Amino acid sequence: MTVLLGNQHGVVFFGPRDQPKAVRWWADRGQLHWEDSRTNAYGVVSVREFLYRLKAINDMISNGKRKDNENMMHVDEIERHQKFIEEALILAEKAKEQGMPQDPEVRKHKAMDRPVTMVMPSCISGKKGSSF
Repeated sequence: MTVLLGNQHGVVFFGPRDQPKAVRWWADRGQLHWEDSRTNAYGVVSVREFLYRLKAINDMISNGKRKDNENMMHVDEIERHQKFIEEALILAEKAKEQGMPQDPEVRKHKAMDRPVTMVMPSCISGKKGSSF
């Protein structure tokens, strides 16, 4: 049984026309993750790279404003791309809210959350019953 998550859970799907839910995108720890169900490929991109790619898709379809891209895609394909761009922008905002890993403030908080290992002097000397 396959359970598909919708955008209300922070997952955006996009893939080829015959498998529109093949690639899923989600935000986690300030980055955007993707997984391709056809090849089991997985990757992570920064918000900046993701927005750059969205701009490239938007320029490619150019919303019918440029003559050189006119009739490049069918209307339903353009609508599908536009829907993905809209949902993906919301996803990018969610990733920004989580805190971008490049932000020094986020790095500082992550460093404070890491576990700390302390070595006690009695463990180093190897003597049983040592006291301070």
